[in-house]
Amino acid sequence: MLFVYILVSFCATLLGSVTGLGGGVIIKPALDLVGNLSTKSIGVLSAITVFSMSLFSVFRFTKMGVRIPQRIVTRVAVGSLFGGVLGQSLLDAVTQNVPIKEVKMIQNSILAVLLVGVFLYMKYRPLGHRIRRTEPVALFTGLCLGILSSFLGVGGGPFNVVAFLYLFKFDIKIAGISSLVSILFSQSAKLLTITFTEGFAGYDLNVLPFMVAAAILGAQLGVMLNKHLSNKGVERLFIGTLWFIFVIAIVNVVFP
Repeated sequence: MLFVYILVSFCATLLGSVTGLGGGVIIKPALDLVGNLSTKSIGVLSAITVFSMSLFSVFRFTKMGVRIPQRIVTRVAVGSLFGGVLGQSLLDAVTQNVPIKEVKMIQNSILAVLLVGVFLYMKYRPLGHRIRRTEPVALFTGLCLGILSSFLGVGGGPFNVVAFLYLFKFDIKIAGISSLVSILFSQSAKLLTITFTEGFAGYDLNVLPFMVAAAILGAQLGVMLNKHLSNKGVERLFIGTLWFIFVIAIVNVVFP
């Protein structure tokens, strides 16, 4: 079973680093499918693994000289920070009152519906326009993305990427890297909320060191792959990965 956790962590963070998906959107539904840990433990394992991957990836992209629109991305990230706190609080409230199987089914149902929206956007690509007053829009966008990512326990990568593509007209590579910055902030908020409220004593985190090590290796390879792929190549990998996640989410809904 340990090998499964390591493999999921490595593959998720490799793809997440290349495309901006982050990895949590793969780790969470994949570990739900394995089904031998609680929703809350899976959420924390996913959050710490994705945080480690995002931190490493952002550092490596920065060292490579990749430039992102800091003004917009910083405000989305700050919004994600507050959203991450609210999302974790919402998840805690739900898990205290709803059976675990139903929580997993709710999370995967919401994920599947939102992924359909992402597919439709990527296929039809509505025109959209650059927002002139970006600050309030970016903060509100980050807040919504942070709530979503923490509640679903997925990092929010697909939704971050689409937000940067549609609202701010980034290209797919810059949108992906910007997504990782946002994920870094939202997962920080989630982990800080847990640290200063209930703590980590009640979570099963025995596999965490192995998952984090696999995530850093996956991030390293992902950054290298991103550098050599074209924008079209990154977009195809992004869409292909989303189809895989969608199938897992549907299986989790049908067989909770």
